[in-house]
Amino acid sequence: MSEVAFIANAFLNGFISVFEVSVFGAMMVGIVAGMIVGLIPGLGGLIAQILLIPFALQMEPLHAYVMLLGVYAVTTQTDSIPAVLLGVPGTAAALATSLDGYPMAKRGEAGRALCASYYASIFGTLVAAGIFILFLPGLRALVLNFSSPEFFTMILLGLVMAGSLSGKSPSRGLLMGGLGLIISMIGQAPASGDTRFAGEILYLWEGMPLIPVVLGIFAIPEVVDLAIRNTTIASTNAGEKVSGIVTGFVDCLQNWWLIIKCSVIGVVTGFIPGLGGAVAEWMSYAAAVTSDKDPDSFGNGNVRGVIAPETGTASHKPGAIIPTVAFGIPGNNAMAILLVVFVMLGLRPGPDMLDQQLDLTFTMVSVVIIGNIVAALLALILQRWLVKLCFIRANLLVPFILAAMIVGASFTRLSFGDIIVFVLAGTLGYVFKHADWPRVPLVMGLIMGRIAEPYLFSTIDRYGYEWLYTRPIVMVLIVFICMVLSAPYWRKWRSQNRPQVRGGKG
Repeated sequence: MSEVAFIANAFLNGFISVFEVSVFGAMMVGIVAGMIVGLIPGLGGLIAQILLIPFALQMEPLHAYVMLLGVYAVTTQTDSIPAVLLGVPGTAAALATSLDGYPMAKRGEAGRALCASYYASIFGTLVAAGIFILFLPGLRALVLNFSSPEFFTMILLGLVMAGSLSGKSPSRGLLMGGLGLIISMIGQAPASGDTRFAGEILYLWEGMPLIPVVLGIFAIPEVVDLAIRNTTIASTNAGEKVSGIVTGFVDCLQNWWLIIKCSVIGVVTGFIPGLGGAVAEWMSYAAAVTSDKDPDSFGNGNVRGVIAPETGTASHKPGAIIPTVAFGIPGNNAMAILLVVFVMLGLRPGPDMLDQQLDLTFTMVSVVIIGNIVAALLALILQRWLVKLCFIRANLLVPFILAAMIVGASFTRLSFGDIIVFVLAGTLGYVFKHADWPRVPLVMGLIMGRIAEPYLFSTIDRYGYEWLYTRPIVMVLIVFICMVLSAPYWRKWRSQNRPQVRGGKG
């Protein structure tokens, strides 16, 4: 009980410190920069953080921490806007949101989808704050029990979820996930440094760039189809649906249990280093699909498909701070960059961040929570004007979208190769979309393959193959993987046999 009181007191002190004038001002600078960059598909939070690092190094440490964390807090908040309105995920963390958000926009319900995403983000961060206060001791123990076998198996679970729950054919989804894993192997092997599938092309020695692939495979097909139709994004001009502030709020209240469940998933995955928001997003999306009475409605505009991933992504962010500052292990890619800057500014990651300096740790957590809420409120205020993008004709909108995507793609390595990869990925994406092959698992395989391979090498090198049946957490995760793989076939068998059972009773 005393430990819980200590944690609660530290959280309160950290929360109050954010509202000091200079600290709050630094946070708002980061929030505004993050929101602007998050609206541009392909740039993402990493670019905004990198652009602000030179300024951060000239500031007081606390103000620098707060400004960079303000950027970190909001980019996945605003990247849902292009994902819903344009079908173009601003970052990889908005892939699941676009699956149901964009179909809702085409039905004239963009306002409802966006407002539901904002409210889900707010509720997710609030629930995450409560989880931190109540369950930090247990979550810390969980992280300490994880090693490379658990990390690898958790990543594999996220990939299997993305493959099995994307599209109507689980086998196609898993095949596309496997293709993504193969593409992730292009470049230098993490264990030996040998180049694979790159030949003499120096550009590929660093691996396949993520942003041009994500933008190309998802954005180009939507832009091409929009240009061919030469109409507005929304097929109906329903004026009463433009705002959606009340409807989105009601949607979140009706799905309060889903929000709590996805918040827990987000916090736990954030606590586990290296998993990133993509795993939290897809585990949350899977929780929505598997608990819904009509799982086939996902991908066609089910608002729960917007609420779940947005909640998981929002609650994941504060969770990722703890392993970064307490163990020196970045919770995700963004935190890896922040960790370097924090160390340059004098912060020393270690157990003291969960003891003597717990106030500072919770100041960081509070910035992420408050920043997410502020960004959501600002987006709600601007909602009516943002949704009008859905009613602009394609001949006016498409050139701007293409220009933004090309800029976003070329920022990866500042090389013409980025544009080539962007175009090639777009061509494949167009073919996959119209051949009804799911594109999400391919990108998830590319993302997770880079994370999983080092864990796999270190696991086999240290434990051989005994980790498969001697580590309890791994065995539990393997059971979950088997359940996810079998769930689509179980639902199909049940739906085929249900009419026969009813007929027999009649």
